[in-house]
Order: sequence, then C-alpha cells, then structure tokens
Amino acid sequence: MTIESLTKFWPLIYSIVQEFWTITEPHIEDAAIRNDFPIELYLYSELGLDRFSIQDFQRRDPYSNPEQFERVFVRLNIKGWIEPMRDDSFKVTEKARETARFLIQAGDVQLSDFAAISDQDLKRLLVLLKQIVLESCLAPEPPGKWAILKRFRVADEHYPPIMQIREYLMDLFAYHDDSHLSASRPYFNEAGIVWIVLGALWKGDAVNAEQMAEKMAFRGYDVEDYEIAIQAALELGWAEPGNRSDKFSLTEEGKKLREQAEQDTNEYFYAPWSVLTPDEIKELRELLTRLYNGLKAYGKSI
Repeated sequence: MTIESLTKFWPLIYSIVQEFWTITEPHIEDAAIRNDFPIELYLYSELGLDRFSIQDFQRRDPYSNPEQFERVFVRLNIKGWIEPMRDDSFKVTEKARETARFLIQAGDVQLSDFAAISDQDLKRLLVLLKQIVLESCLAPEPPGKWAILKRFRVADEHYPPIMQIREYLMDLFAYHDDSHLSASRPYFNEAGIVWIVLGALWKGDAVNAEQMAEKMAFRGYDVEDYEIAIQAALELGWAEPGNRSDKFSLTEEGKKLREQAEQDTNEYFYAPWSVLTPDEIKELRELLTRLYNGLKAYGKSI
C-alpha cells in the first residue's frame, strides 16, 4: 500500500475521536463539576500524568501560550494535586492520577450500551488497531515518540472492546501529533505561534490577527501576539499582504513549506501501517467507517 492510498484514514480517525468526545466529554465535565475536581486533570492526561512542566507540555503542544499552563500549575499546586520539584517541574500526585482515571471512566461508561457493531467485529477492529499502535511504538525515528508513550492510558484489556478502541485511537491521535511535530518543528523551532498562523492562512479560515485571536482563543494569545507572529511570517517570506489591508495569505514558499510538512507527517504516521496486509487495510477502513456511523447514531440516541 502506498502512503497516498492511506491518507484518507486520518480524517476518518479524527472524526471518530470527535464522536467519542461528543458522547463522553459532557459527562466528564459534569463529574468534574459535581465532585469539585479540576477538569485540567482530564485535559492534561494526554500530556502525561507523572510530571508537569512547561518544557514537557511544549513537547506536545508548542502552539499554546505557556503562561496559561503556568497559571493552572499554580492553582493545582495550591490545591495539592501537584507538588513542586527542584527543577521547576511538578510531581503529579497519586490522588491526581486516580481523579483523572475517575473522570475518564465517567466518560467511558457512556459507551457501555453501544451495540451498532457486533462484539466480534469490535474485537477484530481492536486487533487491527493494536497492531498499528504497537508497530508505531517500535518504529524507528523520526518521528519522536513522546506523545504516544507519555499519554495516560486507562482502558486496558479488562475493559469492553469499545473502550479499548477509544484508547487505541487516542494512541494514534498522539502519534499523529508526534509525526506532525517531527515534520514541522525544524521550521518553527520554539515559535509555535508562527506555525499556527501559517496553518490558519493555509486553511483560509482566519486571515488576520483579530480573526486568529477569536478563532483560536483556546491558545491563550491575544491580537497583539498574532500581529507579531504575522509580521515574523512576512519577514520570513512565508506570508504576504492580501488584496485587502486586513487580509494576509501564504506566499508560494509558505504553501510549499506547509505542504512539505503535511507530506512528511503522512510519511511518518503511516509507515507503521505496513504491518497490515492490503486486505487488512481494506477491512480496517470498512470497520472504522461502520464505527463512525454507529457512534454518530448512538450519540444522537442517548
């Protein structure tokens, strides 16, 4: 199988993950509110729950303002969820890990009645996904494997297949992040905000600083930050003024750079899929498509 023939898998996987989130996250948020638990313990579980530090967090998320992480660290430390260490990092307490596990399970239990796919087919899908994940963990670098190895896993072999499938898809989500960071970081180094500016201009969904600050508010940057990042992209020759004074677009160099990063991301992400035969790849696509459709219908029914 060629890489090109596999590229439609990632949008499908991401769509399935979004359906899982639609079903589970409202209940995770409710459980956090009811029990007065910080929702960040759930959110940060994807960044690992052994140690918190700005340096570690930026190994998976170099695009968000690190100041917002620092503010949360202060609050979690005051409440006793994390403990300061001499190297300016924080040790995550066992209480915090068990709380994160409780919150994730509060979401997973919502999947218990999922029956759109037979148990036999779910187990088969699980086998195929497990092979890809294990091969991804063993694959040579690049990409680096920080996200896929560090994320906090809950659903082990004792859990129902649908919950294990969610876990393996989150492993692949993490490995896609590893792949994209290995492909793109040589271009932006520590200036992650410049890369998300390029991404916004590449997609065309935000073409000036005001739109970027609004559309990517979760990143924690304000309009002035995006103005500086756009200026940096202009000076690098990656962006240029558009046909209006309030619009910017990518230069040909900027487009080629983004496209090369996407191509390298695909090369890294799909290389481990060679562990499956062409027939197994076809079977995997069919099962994932059925899972997506089943989750979409299930989410509307509960």
